[in-house]
Amino acid sequence: MAEKIRLALLGCGGISGAHMRGLNVLWEKDIKPFEIVATCDLVEAKAVERAKQAEDMQGTVPNVYTDVDDMLAKEPDIQAVDICSVHRAHHILAVPCLEAGKHVIIEKPLAITMRTCRLITDAAEENSKVLAVAENYRRSPGHRAVNWAISQGMIGKPRVFFWQDVGESMGTWGWRDFKDQAGGGWVLDGGVHFADLFRYHLGTEALEVYAMSKAYMPYRYQKPDTMEGKIDVTVEDTTFAIIKFDGDVIVQWTTCRAAPGKGFGGHVIHGSEGSIDLGGNINTRKENISGEDLQKMFMDSISAEEKEKLFPNGVTDTIGIELKDFADAINTGSVPEVDGIEGLKDQAICMAVFESAAVNRPVTIEEIENCEVEKYQKEINDDLGL
Repeated sequence: MAEKIRLALLGCGGISGAHMRGLNVLWEKDIKPFEIVATCDLVEAKAVERAKQAEDMQGTVPNVYTDVDDMLAKEPDIQAVDICSVHRAHHILAVPCLEAGKHVIIEKPLAITMRTCRLITDAAEENSKVLAVAENYRRSPGHRAVNWAISQGMIGKPRVFFWQDVGESMGTWGWRDFKDQAGGGWVLDGGVHFADLFRYHLGTEALEVYAMSKAYMPYRYQKPDTMEGKIDVTVEDTTFAIIKFDGDVIVQWTTCRAAPGKGFGGHVIHGSEGSIDLGGNINTRKENISGEDLQKMFMDSISAEEKEKLFPNGVTDTIGIELKDFADAINTGSVPEVDGIEGLKDQAICMAVFESAAVNRPVTIEEIENCEVEKYQKEINDDLGL
């Protein structure tokens, strides 16, 4: 058995709790690839809380830090870091860790702008270190089954993918309410998950995006039920996008969080022979298959080896699975399923939505990946001195 990888947790806020739960699920299944040796957060109490949780799991107490440079200087034996900070800090933490010879897994999105994405991917390449993006949605049994069904031709050749989420959200999201901290609103924060699913399920790459973006409600409330505690926000709440994918596939992506009254939504891929929604329900001219039945068909179709790779020891916690994948990449020299380049490509779709709206024309994904169109991102990059 390989020795445990000495891991540090950087950023100990909300999503890091999900990472701790994922590690606990692995531990309970006797999968123990990591020893958490350090926790680090600007707010010491948060780092202390994660350190206590790590002690409860593994029996040893990580050291607590409030500064990443201090941690790297005092903990030279750290081998890997798990970054769960605000988006603005992703490259600020990842680059020095990679340059110090640490492997990195980083919560989505990869970074706050495409320029900062490139700083991270370049540092990983230059230092020959594993870089993984914590993109977990695709790893669920349901999404694995949907992907399998499409690859088996159950709906024919994919033609159009409708992704629609319409409703109202008035509560404050903390730092996510501010462009200079989050990089964008829901289209980036949650949308990078969706962009990953577009690419994963369609099995092809985005080419061009045309979008409109609005901030109909440039404020949220600390008490949304009574509309008290008004907070001015600087991110969008509404976007409409058409995304052209290679293979003559179109994605229509609508998200609106400023729509009081009747909400609606759906996530459906239509092919030449039928449709599949992301709950796994298939409807064709010849048959209908429920999501539950599809999952069983998928599980029955794969070998024991494949099942163990996708769901080690029966684990279905998607964050636990992605952390195991990260550990395997470190131990075997393999490439993580969602590495830095995959994460960059996912984020490019989201940034193309913002940039298309900003310049009022279609933009190509190549322009976005190469940082040739940056009107929307310019104020963030300028503020960061990039």
